[in-house]
Amino acid sequence: MTLQEARLFVASFIKGDYTPEGYATFLQWLEKASIDDLGIIAEEHETLFDQWPIPAAGPSQEWIMQLEQRLDEADGQQGAKAPVKKLESGRLVRRIWRVAAASVVLAAGVYLWRTQHAGQPGGNYAQNQQGALLKIFSVPRGGLQQQYVLPDGSKVWLNAASTLSYPASFTGKDRMVELSGEAFFEVSKTAILPFRVKIKGAEIDVLGTRFNVKAYEDEPVSKTTLIDGSVKIIRGAEEVLLKPGDQAEMSFSPTDGGPVRVVPGLDVDAIMAWKDGDLEFRDARLRDVMQQVGRCYDMLVVFEPNVPEKSFTGSLSRKSTLEQILNQLEHQQIHCKIMDGKTIVVMH
Repeated sequence: MTLQEARLFVASFIKGDYTPEGYATFLQWLEKASIDDLGIIAEEHETLFDQWPIPAAGPSQEWIMQLEQRLDEADGQQGAKAPVKKLESGRLVRRIWRVAAASVVLAAGVYLWRTQHAGQPGGNYAQNQQGALLKIFSVPRGGLQQQYVLPDGSKVWLNAASTLSYPASFTGKDRMVELSGEAFFEVSKTAILPFRVKIKGAEIDVLGTRFNVKAYEDEPVSKTTLIDGSVKIIRGAEEVLLKPGDQAEMSFSPTDGGPVRVVPGLDVDAIMAWKDGDLEFRDARLRDVMQQVGRCYDMLVVFEPNVPEKSFTGSLSRKSTLEQILNQLEHQQIHCKIMDGKTIVVMH
Protein backbone atom coordinates (compact mmCIF):
# COMPACT_ATOMS: atom_id res chain seq x y z
CA MET A 1 0.00 0.00 0.00
CA THR A 2 1.31 3.47 -0.91
CA LEU A 3 0.77 6.67 1.04
CA GLN A 4 -1.86 7.77 -1.47
CA GLU A 5 -3.67 4.43 -1.14
CA ALA A 6 -3.50 4.77 2.65
CA ARG A 7 -5.05 8.24 2.46
CA LEU A 8 -7.81 6.93 0.18
CA PHE A 9 -8.45 4.09 2.58
CA VAL A 10 -8.71 6.56 5.46
CA ALA A 11 -11.39 8.49 3.58
CA SER A 12 -13.37 5.25 3.20
CA PHE A 13 -12.59 4.35 6.79
CA ILE A 14 -14.24 7.52 8.15
CA LYS A 15 -17.37 6.75 6.12
CA GLY A 16 -17.41 3.17 7.40
CA ASP A 17 -17.18 1.94 3.80
CA TYR A 18 -14.26 -0.48 3.76
CA THR A 19 -13.48 -4.19 3.55
CA PRO A 20 -11.75 -6.35 6.19
CA GLU A 21 -9.01 -7.12 3.65
CA GLY A 22 -8.43 -3.41 3.05
CA TYR A 23 -8.32 -2.74 6.77
CA ALA A 24 -5.81 -5.54 7.39
CA THR A 25 -3.61 -4.17 4.58
CA PHE A 26 -3.82 -0.68 6.10
CA LEU A 27 -2.72 -1.98 9.50
CA GLN A 28 0.29 -3.65 7.90
CA TRP A 29 1.15 -0.40 6.13
CA LEU A 30 0.68 1.57 9.36
CA GLU A 31 3.24 -0.55 11.21
CA LYS A 32 5.87 -0.14 8.48
CA ALA A 33 5.17 3.42 7.35
CA SER A 34 7.89 6.07 7.49
CA ILE A 35 7.74 8.67 10.22
CA ASP A 36 6.75 11.41 7.79
CA ASP A 37 3.98 9.29 6.23
CA LEU A 38 2.76 8.31 9.67
CA GLY A 39 2.65 11.96 10.68
CA ILE A 40 0.55 12.81 7.62
CA ILE A 41 -1.94 10.04 8.34
CA ALA A 42 -2.09 10.90 12.05
CA GLU A 43 -2.58 14.59 11.38
CA GLU A 44 -5.42 13.97 8.95
CA HIS A 45 -7.18 11.83 11.55
CA GLU A 46 -6.70 13.84 14.69
CA THR A 47 -10.41 14.64 14.39
CA LEU A 48 -11.18 11.01 15.23
CA PHE A 49 -10.78 11.96 18.88
CA ASP A 50 -13.90 14.10 18.58
CA GLN A 51 -15.86 12.08 16.01
CA TRP A 52 -15.79 8.58 17.48
CA PRO A 53 -16.28 7.12 20.98
CA ILE A 54 -12.95 5.28 21.10
CA PRO A 55 -12.82 2.41 23.64
CA ALA A 56 -9.85 1.47 25.76
CA ALA A 57 -8.68 -1.04 23.14
CA GLY A 58 -5.63 0.00 21.19
CA PRO A 59 -2.37 -1.25 19.76
CA SER A 60 -0.08 -3.45 21.82
CA GLN A 61 2.40 -1.83 24.18
CA GLU A 62 5.21 -3.45 22.20
CA TRP A 63 3.97 -1.79 19.01
CA ILE A 64 3.78 1.61 20.73
CA MET A 65 7.32 1.22 22.10
CA GLN A 66 8.61 0.33 18.64
CA LEU A 67 6.88 3.36 17.22
CA GLU A 68 8.32 5.60 19.93
CA GLN A 69 11.80 4.29 19.17
CA ARG A 70 11.35 5.05 15.49
CA LEU A 71 10.17 8.53 16.36
CA ASP A 72 13.22 9.03 18.57
CA GLU A 73 15.50 7.95 15.75
CA ALA A 74 13.71 10.17 13.26
CA ASP A 75 13.98 13.18 15.57
CA GLY A 76 17.71 12.55 15.89
CA GLN A 77 18.14 12.34 12.12
CA GLN A 78 16.05 15.42 11.35
CA GLY A 79 18.11 17.66 13.64
CA ALA A 80 16.98 21.21 13.00
CA LYS A 81 14.23 20.20 10.57
CA ALA A 82 10.80 21.55 11.40
CA PRO A 83 8.42 19.01 12.93
CA VAL A 84 5.45 17.76 10.97
CA LYS A 85 3.12 19.52 13.38
CA LYS A 86 4.14 22.59 15.38
CA LEU A 87 3.56 22.07 19.08
CA GLU A 88 4.71 24.22 21.98
CA SER A 89 6.50 21.55 24.01
CA GLY A 90 8.85 20.33 21.29
CA ARG A 91 10.21 16.87 20.73
CA LEU A 92 8.56 14.99 23.64
CA VAL A 93 5.08 16.33 23.01
CA ARG A 94 5.50 15.81 19.27
CA ARG A 95 6.39 12.18 19.91
CA ILE A 96 3.44 11.64 22.24
CA TRP A 97 1.09 13.33 19.79
CA ARG A 98 2.15 11.11 16.92
CA VAL A 99 1.91 7.92 18.96
CA ALA A 100 -1.50 8.90 20.32
CA ALA A 101 -2.88 9.91 16.94
CA ALA A 102 -1.65 6.73 15.28
CA SER A 103 -3.08 4.72 18.17
CA VAL A 104 -6.46 6.33 17.64
CA VAL A 105 -6.49 5.22 14.02
CA LEU A 106 -5.75 1.67 15.09
CA ALA A 107 -8.18 1.58 18.02
CA ALA A 108 -10.94 3.27 16.03
CA GLY A 109 -10.57 0.71 13.28
CA VAL A 110 -11.04 -2.15 15.71
CA TYR A 111 -14.01 -0.41 17.31
CA LEU A 112 -15.72 0.39 14.00
CA TRP A 113 -15.15 -3.08 12.66
CA ARG A 114 -16.68 -4.65 15.76
CA THR A 115 -19.75 -2.41 15.73
CA GLN A 116 -20.41 -2.26 11.98
CA HIS A 117 -19.47 -5.76 10.83
CA ALA A 118 -20.12 -8.05 13.80
CA GLY A 119 -22.01 -11.20 12.87
CA GLN A 120 -21.44 -11.06 9.12
CA PRO A 121 -20.69 -14.43 7.45
CA GLY A 122 -17.32 -13.23 6.16
CA GLY A 123 -15.87 -13.26 9.66
CA ASN A 124 -15.30 -10.77 12.46
CA TYR A 125 -12.25 -8.98 13.81
CA ALA A 126 -11.18 -8.74 17.44
CA GLN A 127 -8.03 -8.07 19.43
CA ASN A 128 -6.19 -10.54 21.61
CA GLN A 129 -4.60 -9.62 24.96
CA GLN A 130 -1.41 -8.51 23.21
CA GLY A 131 -3.32 -6.09 20.97
CA ALA A 132 -2.88 -8.12 17.78
CA LEU A 133 -5.76 -8.14 15.30
CA LEU A 134 -7.52 -11.51 14.98
CA LYS A 135 -9.98 -12.69 12.38
CA ILE A 136 -12.73 -15.01 13.59
CA PHE A 137 -14.88 -17.41 11.60
CA SER A 138 -17.83 -19.20 13.19
CA VAL A 139 -20.43 -21.71 12.05
CA PRO A 140 -23.39 -21.80 14.48
CA ARG A 141 -25.24 -24.84 15.74
CA GLY A 142 -27.51 -25.98 12.94
CA GLY A 143 -25.28 -24.35 10.31
CA LEU A 144 -23.85 -26.16 7.29
CA GLN A 145 -20.12 -26.75 6.91
CA GLN A 146 -18.20 -23.77 5.51
CA GLN A 147 -14.85 -23.48 3.71
CA TYR A 148 -12.37 -20.63 4.33
CA VAL A 149 -8.92 -19.71 3.02
CA LEU A 150 -6.27 -18.46 5.46
CA PRO A 151 -3.75 -15.69 4.63
CA ASP A 152 -1.07 -18.28 3.73
CA GLY A 153 -3.35 -20.11 1.28
CA SER A 154 -4.20 -22.97 3.66
CA LYS A 155 -7.81 -24.17 3.46
CA VAL A 156 -10.09 -24.86 6.41
CA TRP A 157 -13.55 -26.43 6.55
CA LEU A 158 -15.57 -25.68 9.70
CA ASN A 159 -18.33 -27.94 11.00
CA ALA A 160 -21.45 -26.80 12.85
CA ALA A 161 -20.96 -25.17 16.28
CA SER A 162 -17.30 -24.40 15.51
CA THR A 163 -15.11 -21.30 15.76
CA LEU A 164 -11.68 -20.59 14.29
CA SER A 165 -9.55 -17.54 15.11
CA TYR A 166 -6.22 -16.54 13.60
CA PRO A 167 -4.07 -13.43 12.99
CA ALA A 168 -5.17 -11.13 10.18
CA SER A 169 -1.71 -11.80 8.71
CA PHE A 170 0.93 -14.39 9.58
CA THR A 171 3.89 -12.16 10.42
CA GLY A 172 5.24 -13.79 13.58
CA LYS A 173 7.38 -16.86 14.15
CA ASP A 174 4.56 -19.29 13.32
CA ARG A 175 1.08 -19.61 11.84
CA MET A 176 -1.01 -20.11 14.97
CA VAL A 177 -4.77 -20.68 14.75
CA GLU A 178 -7.16 -21.51 17.59
CA LEU A 179 -10.06 -23.93 17.23
CA SER A 180 -13.16 -24.76 19.23
CA GLY A 181 -15.30 -27.39 17.52
CA GLU A 182 -14.42 -29.44 14.43
CA ALA A 183 -12.35 -28.48 11.40
CA PHE A 184 -10.55 -30.10 8.49
CA PHE A 185 -7.26 -28.49 7.45
CA GLU A 186 -5.32 -28.52 4.19
CA VAL A 187 -2.13 -26.75 5.21
CA SER A 188 0.19 -24.98 2.77
CA LYS A 189 3.71 -26.23 3.35
CA THR A 190 6.46 -23.80 4.30
CA ALA A 191 9.64 -24.41 6.26
CA ILE A 192 9.79 -20.78 7.39
CA LEU A 193 6.59 -20.55 9.44
CA PRO A 194 5.35 -23.75 11.11
CA PHE A 195 1.57 -24.16 11.30
CA ARG A 196 0.06 -24.74 14.75
CA VAL A 197 -3.50 -25.44 15.91
CA LYS A 198 -4.32 -24.57 19.50
CA ILE A 199 -7.16 -26.45 21.16
CA LYS A 200 -8.18 -26.58 24.80
CA GLY A 201 -5.39 -28.25 26.74
CA ALA A 202 -3.09 -29.04 23.81
CA GLU A 203 -1.40 -27.85 20.63
CA ILE A 204 -0.95 -29.50 17.24
CA ASP A 205 2.25 -28.83 15.25
CA VAL A 206 1.87 -29.31 11.52
CA LEU A 207 3.89 -29.59 8.32
CA GLY A 208 2.21 -29.43 4.91
CA THR A 209 -0.58 -31.94 5.48
CA ARG A 210 -4.28 -32.78 5.71
CA PHE A 211 -5.88 -33.62 9.04
CA ASN A 212 -9.12 -33.38 11.00
CA VAL A 213 -9.52 -31.97 14.51
CA LYS A 214 -12.61 -32.52 16.64
CA ALA A 215 -12.42 -30.55 19.88
CA TYR A 216 -15.87 -29.46 21.05
CA GLU A 217 -16.17 -27.84 24.45
CA ASP A 218 -19.13 -30.07 25.35
CA GLU A 219 -17.23 -33.30 24.65
CA PRO A 220 -14.69 -34.65 27.16
CA VAL A 221 -12.23 -35.95 24.55
CA SER A 222 -10.62 -34.29 21.52
CA LYS A 223 -9.73 -36.34 18.42
CA THR A 224 -7.09 -35.46 15.83
CA THR A 225 -7.03 -37.66 12.72
CA LEU A 226 -4.16 -37.48 10.23
CA ILE A 227 -5.08 -38.06 6.56
CA ASP A 228 -1.62 -37.51 5.08
CA GLY A 229 1.61 -35.70 5.96
CA SER A 230 2.77 -35.37 9.54
CA VAL A 231 1.47 -33.77 12.74
CA LYS A 232 2.73 -33.74 16.31
CA ILE A 233 0.46 -33.50 19.34
CA ILE A 234 1.91 -31.48 22.21
CA ARG A 235 0.30 -31.57 25.66
CA GLY A 236 2.50 -30.33 28.46
CA ALA A 237 5.75 -32.30 28.30
CA GLU A 238 4.18 -35.06 26.19
CA GLU A 239 4.75 -35.14 22.41
CA VAL A 240 3.15 -37.70 20.09
CA LEU A 241 3.89 -37.99 16.36
CA LEU A 242 1.05 -39.33 14.18
CA LYS A 243 1.24 -41.38 11.00
CA PRO A 244 -1.42 -41.18 8.23
CA GLY A 245 -4.52 -43.04 9.38
CA ASP A 246 -3.75 -42.49 13.08
CA GLN A 247 -6.15 -40.75 15.44
CA ALA A 248 -4.95 -39.12 18.67
CA GLU A 249 -7.50 -39.05 21.49
CA MET A 250 -6.99 -37.01 24.65
CA SER A 251 -8.98 -35.47 27.43
CA PHE A 252 -9.07 -31.68 27.52
CA SER A 253 -7.35 -31.63 30.90
CA PRO A 254 -3.69 -32.75 30.96
CA THR A 255 -4.28 -34.18 34.45
CA ASP A 256 -7.21 -36.43 33.44
CA GLY A 257 -7.45 -39.55 31.34
CA GLY A 258 -3.78 -40.54 31.21
CA PRO A 259 -1.48 -40.04 28.20
CA VAL A 260 -2.50 -39.30 24.63
CA ARG A 261 -4.09 -42.42 23.14
CA VAL A 262 -3.24 -43.24 19.50
CA VAL A 263 -5.73 -45.37 17.54
CA PRO A 264 -4.36 -46.59 14.18
CA GLY A 265 -6.11 -47.73 11.03
CA LEU A 266 -9.44 -45.90 11.38
CA ASP A 267 -11.97 -45.38 8.59
CA VAL A 268 -10.92 -41.86 7.61
CA ASP A 269 -13.69 -41.64 5.00
CA ALA A 270 -16.28 -41.96 7.75
CA ILE A 271 -14.48 -39.39 9.90
CA MET A 272 -14.30 -36.93 7.00
CA ALA A 273 -17.88 -37.41 5.73
CA TRP A 274 -19.11 -34.25 7.52
CA LYS A 275 -16.92 -32.16 5.19
CA ASP A 276 -19.13 -33.20 2.25
CA GLY A 277 -22.40 -32.77 4.13
CA ASP A 278 -22.84 -36.32 5.45
CA LEU A 279 -22.57 -38.04 8.81
CA GLU A 280 -21.02 -41.51 8.67
CA PHE A 281 -21.16 -43.85 11.67
CA ARG A 282 -19.49 -47.23 12.22
CA ASP A 283 -20.81 -48.99 15.35
CA ALA A 284 -21.13 -45.58 17.00
CA ARG A 285 -22.64 -45.15 20.46
CA LEU A 286 -26.24 -43.93 20.29
CA ARG A 287 -25.48 -40.96 22.54
CA ASP A 288 -22.63 -39.88 20.22
CA VAL A 289 -24.92 -40.18 17.19
CA MET A 290 -27.67 -38.12 18.79
CA GLN A 291 -25.19 -35.51 20.00
CA GLN A 292 -24.07 -34.92 16.41
CA VAL A 293 -27.67 -34.85 15.15
CA GLY A 294 -28.60 -32.29 17.80
CA ARG A 295 -25.58 -30.15 16.92
CA CYS A 296 -26.29 -30.23 13.17
CA TYR A 297 -29.97 -29.37 13.55
CA ASP A 298 -29.63 -27.08 16.59
CA MET A 299 -31.77 -29.30 18.81
CA LEU A 300 -31.53 -30.24 22.46
CA VAL A 301 -31.34 -34.05 22.90
CA VAL A 302 -32.88 -35.69 25.96
CA PHE A 303 -32.88 -39.43 26.78
CA GLU A 304 -35.74 -41.03 28.63
CA PRO A 305 -34.78 -43.22 31.61
CA ASN A 306 -33.65 -46.76 30.85
CA VAL A 307 -32.97 -46.25 27.14
CA PRO A 308 -30.80 -49.30 26.29
CA GLU A 309 -27.28 -48.86 25.02
CA LYS A 310 -27.31 -49.20 21.25
CA SER A 311 -24.89 -48.75 18.38
CA PHE A 312 -25.61 -47.30 14.97
CA THR A 313 -24.03 -47.95 11.59
CA GLY A 314 -25.14 -45.91 8.61
CA SER A 315 -25.01 -42.61 6.75
CA LEU A 316 -27.12 -39.53 7.42
CA SER A 317 -27.27 -36.65 4.93
CA ARG A 318 -27.34 -33.01 6.03
CA LYS A 319 -29.57 -32.38 3.01
CA SER A 320 -32.31 -34.38 4.75
CA THR A 321 -34.83 -32.76 7.03
CA LEU A 322 -34.75 -33.59 10.71
CA GLU A 323 -37.96 -35.61 10.30
CA GLN A 324 -36.30 -37.68 7.56
CA ILE A 325 -33.28 -38.28 9.81
CA LEU A 326 -35.49 -39.48 12.66
CA ASN A 327 -37.44 -41.77 10.30
CA GLN A 328 -34.15 -43.30 9.18
CA LEU A 329 -33.18 -43.92 12.81
CA GLU A 330 -36.59 -45.46 13.45
CA HIS A 331 -35.80 -48.16 10.86
CA GLN A 332 -32.95 -49.25 13.14
CA GLN A 333 -35.21 -49.37 16.18
CA ILE A 334 -34.04 -46.01 17.53
CA HIS A 335 -37.22 -44.29 18.66
CA CYS A 336 -37.37 -40.49 18.86
CA LYS A 337 -39.92 -37.72 18.98
CA ILE A 338 -39.76 -33.91 18.72
CA MET A 339 -41.14 -31.79 21.54
CA ASP A 340 -41.68 -28.02 21.53
CA GLY A 341 -39.92 -27.74 18.18
CA LYS A 342 -36.47 -27.60 19.87
CA THR A 343 -36.03 -30.91 21.71
CA ILE A 344 -35.44 -34.46 20.49
CA VAL A 345 -36.53 -37.05 23.03
CA VAL A 346 -34.92 -40.47 22.63
CA MET A 347 -37.42 -43.03 23.90
CA HIS A 348 -37.12 -46.53 25.32
